[in-house]
Amino acid sequence: MNPRGELTDMALRITSVEPGSPADRCGIRSGQYLVEVNGQVVHDRLDAQFLLHDEQVILSVRGRSGQIRQHEIRKDYQDDAGLNLPPIRPRTCRNRCIFCFVDQLPRGLRKSLYLKDEDYRLSFLQGSYVTLTDLKENEIDRIVSQRLSPLYLSVHSTDPAVREKLLGRRDIPAITGIIEQLARGNICMHTQVVLCPGINDGEILERTITDLAGFHPAVASVAVVPVGLTAHRHRLHPLRPVTEEQAGRLLVSIESWQERYKREIGSVFVHAADELYLLAGRPVPEAGCYEGFEQLENGVGMVRQWLDRFEERQKEFPRSLPRPRTVTIVTGRLAAPLIERTLADRLSQIEGLTVHLRTIDNRLLGGGVTVSGLLAGGDIIRELQAHSTEGVVLLPPNCLNEEGFFLDDLTPADVAARLKLEVIAADRDDPLRCLEKVFT
Repeated sequence: MNPRGELTDMALRITSVEPGSPADRCGIRSGQYLVEVNGQVVHDRLDAQFLLHDEQVILSVRGRSGQIRQHEIRKDYQDDAGLNLPPIRPRTCRNRCIFCFVDQLPRGLRKSLYLKDEDYRLSFLQGSYVTLTDLKENEIDRIVSQRLSPLYLSVHSTDPAVREKLLGRRDIPAITGIIEQLARGNICMHTQVVLCPGINDGEILERTITDLAGFHPAVASVAVVPVGLTAHRHRLHPLRPVTEEQAGRLLVSIESWQERYKREIGSVFVHAADELYLLAGRPVPEAGCYEGFEQLENGVGMVRQWLDRFEERQKEFPRSLPRPRTVTIVTGRLAAPLIERTLADRLSQIEGLTVHLRTIDNRLLGGGVTVSGLLAGGDIIRELQAHSTEGVVLLPPNCLNEEGFFLDDLTPADVAARLKLEVIAADRDDPLRCLEKVFT
């Protein structure tokens, strides 16, 4: 309700109430609408999550008849009120980024893959990257007051003209101004630069790194990620991929910046995506260099975590198997040399185990896409059928979404049915755990 006591347009439908919860005990039911908490309008689930933390709260709830009733809830600070509310509907992106991966997808994939979200709330909740080009002042106030920290920001360049070119929009606010406001509010930020050769590399990149380091510790890190280009770029802005030679030179610069910032601000600050090390054939840094792996979902540090886990777990591998087994390891072209000299080589030393490594070319997105995380189930099926695959098939841990689907909506069960083989998807948290099924 507003100061006049009138019902506002804002109200969240209560989808369910946990039995025995504080909300249930005070008579709140599913199908009713949460309007306010302690006199403050609830705009979304995140508002409710923030406001309902207090030990004593007064809820304004609208029933099916339209009548507003107030309910007082008393609880311990750490306890949940018991209200289940609708998920946040993502705000869509208005940018026209010249490197946007969504614009490079082929037709016919599931609808959710074409969603371009640009929502600071999801950046806080899920770690998704946002440009903040359409952020309003009241939203900055909300971020600060609700302590929505850390946020993950797509900067790409601090040069206004270069950033406008990359984002495909004119007259957007300077990202440094927004970062400054958030930094004053003690919001932690992790940033990224999608590197497009000839546009935001070289001196432009160095200036961007320098500008962002000026906001440390509020800006805690910056990741440099090579642009991803598919075969579906018809009528899109011409871009070049990062070459092996360019990746090598870039890593030299990044390592120099890391040494500088380690001295000056006590943090390496700049991180290179794993893809750059694999592309250049260079070893990745030790775990300490990743400073907590804050940019892991951005492809920064996954290889190091894999190497450390492998080094520890391979000591537990058996010397021999109780019966002969065959295992086929699936990987993308970029990671194939790494998997061959670690997992495939070590498994080959086990008596009774025959090991095949199958590198899958990405026909769905094009040969320029070489990472395992973007492999399609159909491409895996075609490649393995061509080699008369037998035994157990091991899938990389990052080629499936949270629901267990490949990009082309196939599942490991679909691949198993087509190949008539056992197919095991490695676990993201412990990718070597699946080997227990091979060893028994």
